[in-house]
Amino acid sequence: MTLKVLILDDEMIQRKGIIVKIQSYALPLTIIGEAGDGEEGLELIRQEIPDIVITDVRMPEMNGLDFIEKVLEINALISFVIISGYSDFEYAKRAIKYGISDYLLKPIDEDELQLVLSQLIHKKESVKKSQAELDKLKQDHEMNRESIRKQYLTRIIQTGQASLPMENNSKLVTDMEHSHPYFLAIVLELEPFILPHYSFRAGEEHLIWFAVENVMSDQMKLANYDGFIFQHAIHQNEMVYVLGISHINENIMIKEWLANVLYGINRYLKLDVTIAIGSVVDQMSLMQQSYQLAKLSLRNKMMQGANQIYDYSVIRAQSNSKHNVINDHEERLLFKLLSDGNGVGLINWVEKRVQLLVDTPMSTYVHLEWFCVDMYLLMRKYLIEKTKNSDLLIGEMDDLQFWLQNLMSWKDAVQHISNQLSQITIFIAAKENQPGKDLMGEIKQYLDSNLQSPISLQLIAERFFINPTYFSRRFKENYGQSYSEYLTNLRLNKASEWLVGTDLKIQEIAELVGYEGAAYFSNVFKKERGLSPNEFRQEHRTPK
Repeated sequence: MTLKVLILDDEMIQRKGIIVKIQSYALPLTIIGEAGDGEEGLELIRQEIPDIVITDVRMPEMNGLDFIEKVLEINALISFVIISGYSDFEYAKRAIKYGISDYLLKPIDEDELQLVLSQLIHKKESVKKSQAELDKLKQDHEMNRESIRKQYLTRIIQTGQASLPMENNSKLVTDMEHSHPYFLAIVLELEPFILPHYSFRAGEEHLIWFAVENVMSDQMKLANYDGFIFQHAIHQNEMVYVLGISHINENIMIKEWLANVLYGINRYLKLDVTIAIGSVVDQMSLMQQSYQLAKLSLRNKMMQGANQIYDYSVIRAQSNSKHNVINDHEERLLFKLLSDGNGVGLINWVEKRVQLLVDTPMSTYVHLEWFCVDMYLLMRKYLIEKTKNSDLLIGEMDDLQFWLQNLMSWKDAVQHISNQLSQITIFIAAKENQPGKDLMGEIKQYLDSNLQSPISLQLIAERFFINPTYFSRRFKENYGQSYSEYLTNLRLNKASEWLVGTDLKIQEIAELVGYEGAAYFSNVFKKERGLSPNEFRQEHRTPK
């Protein structure tokens, strides 16, 4: 898969330099054009629809972030790499708002640009793979009628299209479009349960979903609502209800009906459940949008828990409320606590601050995410002042974005931020006590002295208070090979010495160089040295 790239920068030399760098990489990329300003860039995008846009953040007429906002209106699938000559945290925050985590500072490092582009290619390939998995739905000819129905309806809410030739289900959708002017998606997500559960025995999970569907269908009939319900074909813990409505503002009545659904599932099935309402759309082909916004609303569960009904229209209005999550006074306080090495004070502050956020009636998951972003940027700012390198302990924006996407509870946020703050205070204290210490050298010395111990990337990160991604990159920069390659060579070199110079058994040598089993050690040794341990011993030992 070859991806199309557009370069946007008001400096021609900068554009040409980026193009030369990209063309030197062995990556599946093709440059489809370059532009010197936002308007020219928008015109090229309308014509070519690139996969990736590399844009300077500071340009005349239209800055890079305003340009991105307009591009996303044209095509929301385009990915961006932002380039800036300014260490401006406000730009970083706006970039994260648009889902952009690839942010490079001038002068552009050739290796960093290659790494960013490689990661974007991997993400695009993953999306393509996910789409291929959805496409596979239409290829399975052995599925029963209900399974096929699930797949057909799942495809509608996932892609806005339905290419499977299912006449009855197609009629279901067509009749719905002819009967109602508006539609919306409702997502019901069951919390994990273990069978046997209540009156359901082991192996009867399908009966639980049948019961959930019955509760929803019965309440639908009582409320005189029209629609269809199905279990998601991929996300097996989801039940989706596509509802046809007559008026655009029926959410209050819908929530009253859903409250009865929630009550019925809690009381009669003894199950915990979360329900989310998506946006109202006027075409079934736009149901994908309604479904995705319902899914987004489910994230509010991290603030208020399960057994709730979350309405996207309400969450959107609440999330738009403007307030500075961390104010200047709080920033000064946090900097003082960090400088004093007051880990307990930092943790107490984070716990109280997040609890206040959770207890505030108008707060949503968006506010929690913004709090986490502000904390990340604050820690980044502090580390740059103290170490000139913020990636050392808290990672890059990519790490933050990935973590936010997988955040399940506000308590997890407290724990994660508290751990990072504690690591920073310990690391800074150690650094100030030993200002000339070479961290990479110290880690290398630790590896040299602990061959017999089980060593992992996570262990190194925890022992030396260093971000795993940062450590991997720095170690390779310093020593020309990855830490795992270095450790393997170190162990095998020592093993080779003992094989030739001692009569120790293979199992004993394996244990002495950190391998649990002789078989695994032998496999690694033969792969790297071309001979088994016994063959190596026989070939290199001097006859007595």
